[in-house]
Amino acid sequence: MKLAIKIMAMAGILLFIQACDKDDINKIKIQNHDDNEMMTIMHNMMDEMMAMQMPPDPDNAFALMMRMHHQGAIDMANKELQSGDDAQMREMAQKIIKDQKAEIQELTTFLNGHVPHLNVPEFVTEQMKNMERSGRVTDLQIINGDTDHDFAMLMIQHHQNAIGNARLELIYGHESAMQTMAKNIIEKQDQEISEIQTWLLANKNR
Repeated sequence: MKLAIKIMAMAGILLFIQACDKDDINKIKIQNHDDNEMMTIMHNMMDEMMAMQMPPDPDNAFALMMRMHHQGAIDMANKELQSGDDAQMREMAQKIIKDQKAEIQELTTFLNGHVPHLNVPEFVTEQMKNMERSGRVTDLQIINGDTDHDFAMLMIQHHQNAIGNARLELIYGHESAMQTMAKNIIEKQDQEISEIQTWLLANKNR
């Protein structure tokens, strides 16, 4: 009888250990934001954008903001190429660098040739609110130190912020060049968000 009890107890302990091991596998891994290089790039970009002096002309304000915003995406993508090892995320990073460098050139050309003349302070106010919301959501993101995972998580939020700014440009802006860019940003980055979400769902254990 005692032997049977001992066998049952050992079997229970073994099942408990196996369950714990399974829980450890499924447990969400978290890295402190202050220790994460990808998050540092995101925070630096957000801090610089919040510190910018925005003109009350919505088209110029949008161009200035998006130029810095695009550079943040390029910095994150370069970090992915430096440290990431997933082929799909590296390909996404290369695409982001190519597309956003081209758009930075367009934004710079516009800024060099367009003198601010409109006074729409509501645009800057709404733009700052969008940045503040994005900053709070960014600080709620779960990152784990895996470059591919963190690039994917933060690029979704980065793109969502860009889409928010682009929608404000469509409401308040007047210049066709910036209106067209805003529409392109919404379309392209919404598609990229979908692709990244699909990747994250297929790579839950990274």
